[in-house]
Amino acid sequence: MGLGSMGLASWHRPVAPTLRRPAGVLKVLEEADRAIWSASALSACAESGLLGHLGKPATIDELARVASLSPVLVRALIDLLASYGFVAWNQERVQAAPALMPFTTPDGVTTFRASLRAPLLQTDSFRRRLADGTLSLDGWTHTDEAIIEAQGALTQLWTTRALPKLKFLPGLVPRLEKPGAGLLDVGAGAAGLSIALCRHFPHLSAVALEPAPHPAAIGTRSVQEAGLADRIAMRRERVEDLRDKEAFDLAFLPQMFLPDDVIQRSIERIFHALRPGGWLLVAVLPQEGHATISTINRLKNLLWGGSMRDVSHLRPRLAAAGFDPVIRAPGRHSLRMICARRPNLREPT
Repeated sequence: MGLGSMGLASWHRPVAPTLRRPAGVLKVLEEADRAIWSASALSACAESGLLGHLGKPATIDELARVASLSPVLVRALIDLLASYGFVAWNQERVQAAPALMPFTTPDGVTTFRASLRAPLLQTDSFRRRLADGTLSLDGWTHTDEAIIEAQGALTQLWTTRALPKLKFLPGLVPRLEKPGAGLLDVGAGAAGLSIALCRHFPHLSAVALEPAPHPAAIGTRSVQEAGLADRIAMRRERVEDLRDKEAFDLAFLPQMFLPDDVIQRSIERIFHALRPGGWLLVAVLPQEGHATISTINRLKNLLWGGSMRDVSHLRPRLAAAGFDPVIRAPGRHSLRMICARRPNLREPT
C-alpha cells in the first residue's frame, strides 16, 4: 500500500494539468528530485539507527558516535528532520519533537523504517525490471525478503490504527471478542494483519491464505516469532479455491492483488466462508480523476495484478454475491475500505 495509506503527507504539491512551458516540466522534475531525496534521507535516519537515539537530548557529536556516522552527515540529516518540524533544538542539543517521539522507540523505528522501505524498495525493483526487460503485469511477485517484511510491518501498522473503527460495524467487535472467533486473511504475505488482530482479540484465531512461497515462508516465521503459531494457520491456498463454510466472523480482501478473472469467484467463496452476520473488508486504492495520487494508484493496481478496479466496480460485485449492506467506510485518500456484511437471517433487517 505505501506512505499515503498510512496517512503520511503527500510528497508532491499540486501541479496544473496543462503545462505550457518547459519550465513547468522542470518544476515537476525538481519536485520529484526533492521527493526522492527526502524519502531516502528520512529512510537513512531510521536505517542508521539515528532515529532511535532522538528520544532524549543529544549533541551532534554524541549522535554521530552512537550511529557510527560522520558528524557532518548527522548534521545534514538532522537539518532535514528539522525542515519537517520533526526535531527541536535546545541550545546545542537536539531531540525529537513530540509528534516524532513515538517513532524513537524500537517499535516506532520499525514502523518508520518500513513506511519508507516498502515503497523505496518496490519502486527500485520496478525501475530495474523495466530496464532489464523482465517486468510483467502478473501481480505482486516480489521475493526480496526486505520488501515482504516491510510490507508486513506496514500492514500491522495500518491494522492497529484501524482497530477503533471496527466498533462502527454492527455486531463485529462482540463476535471477535468471543471464544471461537475466526478471521480469514486473504493474501496474508508476512501475516501482519493476522498478527495485529490476534494480539488485540485474545480469543480470535486466523487462517492466513498466502499461495506464494516466499511470503508464506516469511509469514510462517513471523507468526512463530510472535508466539501465535497455535492461533494463526498459514495456508498455501488461493482464495478462489477456498472451501471453508461459515467458519469466519471477519475476512480481509486486498483486492488490488487479484486479477479480474478470479475476483468474482473469490468474493463468492468468501461470502460462503463467512458466518451469517460476518463482515468482509475490501481494500481499494482510489483511482478516480486525473490527480497525481489517482494515477499512481492506477499504476500500483496494474503492477500488483488488480487491473483497474475501483469502488464503483466492486460494489455491484459484492451485492451480486449476496452481501448486504455494502458500504464505503470513510478513509484516507490513498486507501479506502468497502465494508460488506453477509446477512444474518436471525436478526431483523
